[in-house]
Amino acid sequence: MYELLVLSLLMHWPLYAYLIAEIANHILGPWERISRGTLSSLLTKLEQAGYIAPANPAQVPFSTDRPSRVFALTPTGRERFYQLMMDTTSNQGTYQRLFRIKALHLEYVSPEDRLSLVDHYLSYCQMGLRYQQAEARDFVTNPIKQQSVSSFYSAVALDLMELVSQQWQLELAWAQQLRERIFAAQALGQSVGADLSPHTADLSASP
Repeated sequence: MYELLVLSLLMHWPLYAYLIAEIANHILGPWERISRGTLSSLLTKLEQAGYIAPANPAQVPFSTDRPSRVFALTPTGRERFYQLMMDTTSNQGTYQRLFRIKALHLEYVSPEDRLSLVDHYLSYCQMGLRYQQAEARDFVTNPIKQQSVSSFYSAVALDLMELVSQQWQLELAWAQQLRERIFAAQALGQSVGADLSPHTADLSASP
């Protein structure tokens, strides 16, 4: 997830290393933070793989007095970004969090790929909702489960299952709204960042 997040941010602009950390942590939220050591190791790995390269500080759109290395995405890095964006089979257990990063950067893939990703996520959410609803029905109707737990445990478990089902329903509604937003942009003739897709951009150009 961190690799996609860093590459996604560099799709926007070259950035100082410390700004990558700051922006990434704002996206990740209050409970998860990408540490300085983790980011340093990741940037080294990405640079060694040829996905990012040192860049001129003048290319960064944010002024700063803080000394820090500047990184930009390479053509190979843009391809890697695309591969990670379109990967829908890895990290299934945490794909909900991963997709939220993808959603923020859908402008960097083609309109067809945007719809493909959103349609897959709709199916993912529907599967999660069906599973949770089936688990709740089984818990209520299975006499062995009912007899083996206290009434308090049973009530709290059902409340929790209902909460998770509602969360999946909200996630589904959001994904459907995202899909409609993509269609609306297409209807208005807005190519939202399509020219920046790695498969439409000139990959021979310098980062």
